[in-house]
Parts: sequence; C-alpha cells; structure tokens
Amino acid sequence: MKYYINVQGGTGLNIALASFLTEMKKFHSEDKYYVCSPYSDIFECCDAVDGVYKGNEMRDFIFDCRDDDGTIINHRLYDMSDFIFKRLNYSEAWAQLLGYEWTDTENGTKVKSILNPLNKYPALQQSVDNVLKAIKDNNFDDFIIIQFTGGQSPLTQAPNGDWSKVPYDYENEPLKRHYPIDKVIEFCKLYHEKHPKTAIVNFGLPNEPCPDLPYVVKTVMPYLAWYELAKHAKCIVCIDSSLQHLTAGLGIPTTVIWGHSKPKNFGYSYNNNIEQECRTDDLLYFSALGPSGAKIKYISPTDLLDAVDSKK
Repeated sequence: MKYYINVQGGTGLNIALASFLTEMKKFHSEDKYYVCSPYSDIFECCDAVDGVYKGNEMRDFIFDCRDDDGTIINHRLYDMSDFIFKRLNYSEAWAQLLGYEWTDTENGTKVKSILNPLNKYPALQQSVDNVLKAIKDNNFDDFIIIQFTGGQSPLTQAPNGDWSKVPYDYENEPLKRHYPIDKVIEFCKLYHEKHPKTAIVNFGLPNEPCPDLPYVVKTVMPYLAWYELAKHAKCIVCIDSSLQHLTAGLGIPTTVIWGHSKPKNFGYSYNNNIEQECRTDDLLYFSALGPSGAKIKYISPTDLLDAVDSKK
C-alpha cells in the first residue's frame, strides 16, 4: 500500500504520527508513507517516511497520490468518534485510519520518537552546543528539562518577530493541561535546593511564563534541536504537550503530570505518568464542546519533586 497522509494538528500530534509510522515500518516494510504537513521538517528527519510535502504543497500531494495509485488519509484524528469518547490513543487511532491491527497498553502507547535531525539539519548542533556551554560555564554539572505550559504552535508568526506582542493564554484550549506558575517556581526552588549542581532548562516559546530564577535557563531554539539536547538531560518533567512526544523513548527518565487529558489516550506507557485528581468522567476530547471548568487538584511541588527523584 502507498499511503498519502495529510496530517492536521500541532507539534505533538505530528511527532506522534512520525513515531507511529516508524513502528509500523517494522511490520509493514512494503508499505510506503508520504506525508503532507506544516511540520514537514519532522517527517524529513523520519526514516520511515518515503516522501514529504510542505503544507502549501497540497496540489502536488493529491496529484502524486492519484498517479501513484495511492490511498489518501485526509482526516482530523481528533474528530474520530472513538477518539472523542476516549476509546483510542494516538497510535490506535492512526492504525484505525490506515487499516492496521494495533493495540497498545491501557497506560498509553509504547511507540518511540526516532528521528535524525542532524542528518538533515546539521546546523542544529550549534544551538545544542551553545546551551551545553552555557550550563557548563555557569558551573552546573548537568541539567533537567521542564515544560509546564504549551498549546501554542511554534509556527505562529509574531508581529515583526516580537513575541511580547503575542499574549499567552492559559485557557487557549478546552482541556486544561498547564501547571500553575506559582507551583512551577516553588518546584524549581525545591529542586535546586536538593540538586544545586543541576541546571533547569525551560522548554517553551518566548511569550510563555518562565521562572525568573538564576538556575533556570530560558532559551529559544528549533524544536528539533531540543530532540538532540534532550539526549544529554538528566531527566524531563513536563505536562501533556509537545516535549513528551518529542523525547518519547529516548531513555531519559520522564515524569508527566496530567490534568483534563489522560495518559491512556495521549501518553506513553514507559513514562512516569501522574494523574492529578480531577473530575474527568464526563470530559470528552472534542473542542467544539468548549472549555471545561472541571477543577484540577494540582500535585504539590514537594510531591512532584519526590515523584521525579523516585524515577532517576
């Protein structure tokens, strides 16, 4: 089969598709995958993908599929009935769309992110080296990566490149996923007290809240550079957002805290998934329902630190 997949979604969804196709290639090596996406660079770094189209190349994507006698997968995964009702995770949903038999565990998918960014974009190494040098120059022995906000696309064009003119909205999505900034600051302080030689590197876009603390490094670089940087990290602490997808399966201890969304649908079974107390029985994965006011009993920074340290 020759599949022409038009993927609609954000960074995490695109990375999750690349991870799924990498796994499927092991069992369906004769199948060919061609992907059209605004995040074309992700798929250019995925060996399982046989051809890549940028988001504005839909015409060629369609006609090449016709000439190739291929099958078009043009579906917004989030609008699938079984996904809305939380019966599927990302990988199972993609499998259903492509007609594959695939079942994951109840704790999330087991696929892994296997990319080769430096083969396609060797200049990314300089960004990684700059961060590693800054950490070393500030007398830290190692570092962790955190992400506690998200929901924005790095493809957004800020006015004149000024991200300060793009206000960050904690309520930018129907499902609440962020960890409050006051708790983030407290967690960073507690972590530094216990691990004074470990820097904390914040993953996020320029307009997202970041603790203003001397041991918290705020840097902006391409998301594929973060894939390479994460290989050097001591651990990762994050919410359900793009970082967990980008670094899935790299072998770095990863703790993910969950709010309205659930690891069984959006997460990875091998991560340390912490489901915070929240009424989610009637929360469905459908944006047309609008934002939910279901309160989250956020894990305390102290308990989060204990959970992170328990998974070294």
